[in-house]
Amino acid sequence: MDRRALVGSLFGAGAALSYGVTVVIGRQLAKAHLPPADALGLRFGIAGVALVALLTVRRRPLLPAPGERVRVFLFGAAGYAVESAFFYSGLARGTAAAVTLLFYSYPAVVTVADLLITRTRPAPAVVLALALAAGGTGVIAGGSGHVDITGTGIAFSLAAAASFAAYLIAGDRLLSRTDSITIAAWTALGAAASLLTFAAGAGEVRVPAGRWWELLVYGTATASAFAFMFAALRRVGSQRTSVLLTLEAVFAIVLAAVFLGEGLGGAQAAGGGAVLVAAVIISLTPVRPRVGPVAEAP
Repeated sequence: MDRRALVGSLFGAGAALSYGVTVVIGRQLAKAHLPPADALGLRFGIAGVALVALLTVRRRPLLPAPGERVRVFLFGAAGYAVESAFFYSGLARGTAAAVTLLFYSYPAVVTVADLLITRTRPAPAVVLALALAAGGTGVIAGGSGHVDITGTGIAFSLAAAASFAAYLIAGDRLLSRTDSITIAAWTALGAAASLLTFAAGAGEVRVPAGRWWELLVYGTATASAFAFMFAALRRVGSQRTSVLLTLEAVFAIVLAAVFLGEGLGGAQAAGGGAVLVAAVIISLTPVRPRVGPVAEAP
């Protein structure tokens, strides 16, 4: 593995750990019935401010590259806001383990989309991986035991997976000149703007006093996840980054077991294992060559 790929892999693992933390905090807030627009709007607002501060300290560009500014903002205001709302709604209706494992069907979605876009015939190993991902998802969704989730929660989790796959693919292809941390900052600010506008319109902007520390951790972990994820995207592309981010499932399940007392049943562990094995198989497929200039990331 060359140095660029190694650094990209470490960034991807850092993003996965950070996202694992956000899953546990999000589950806590959802169980406390904090509305999605409130929790997520404040989460992304805190993350955006933290990332702008990081840009200022490191003297990185505060604005996206000309021609990509509206695009970056909309990535957050429409793309990431929608995905995060689906995921948070899933957490309100299922355990952290169930929602996270269902969400991690998205590498298979990324692979299928990439095959359709490039009109490439899938290798036998990829077909096997897609079958494992589908079968594992079915086992998790249909299982019982410690991994509890409603039908609506399953739908929200899979919708989050599909929207995140689209977000990753679009980010890899449409944002080639803007610094990765600048992308992360404006994605967060865009998501915060749309979610808080919705919350204000619905008259739902309220945060219990005892939840502010959780929101601060939620926002800070999101900032680090965004920064690491976009840095990984620049170095190893959307397909490989999607696989590295499957480590989030491991981190989220361990953290949920420690802090929330949420465990895994045998059948669901097997289904989750199949999903993650599928992701590893997908990671072994050739990475699509990048096109165009790439801004250096930290």
